[in-house]
Amino acid sequence: MMSKRFLVVDDSKIARKKLSNFLEELNFKVIHEAEDGEIAVERFKKIEYDYIIMDLEMPNMKGNEAARLMIELNPSINIILVTSIVDKKELIGAMKIGVKKILKKPVSFQMFARAVKELEVKDEDER
Repeated sequence: MMSKRFLVVDDSKIARKKLSNFLEELNFKVIHEAEDGEIAVERFKKIEYDYIIMDLEMPNMKGNEAARLMIELNPSINIILVTSIVDKKELIGAMKIGVKKILKKPVSFQMFARAVKELEVKDEDER
């Protein structure tokens, strides 16, 4: 089994660490981090990631804008948006551009694990 590559994007170092720790607990090894959407998009252009875990509200470039650019580059990328925002219009907009999951902060390990597993199963089914 090939190792999945994750990019965790959040302007909060604490949030990035928490999500990276969740991934490690799920036995994922290749985890990169970025502190805003701009850096995330630059990394995305250089490395082929399987999953992007992304905050919505960030400086320089918001999560949904970064997600849109990433999806343009790779329409099958799995993006999980993690947000404390409940603006329905913004969340519907994210789903329309191709974000696969939206998780509400604070994210529990169980909620996070379930979202990643569901996407993984979907990936296996599409192969």
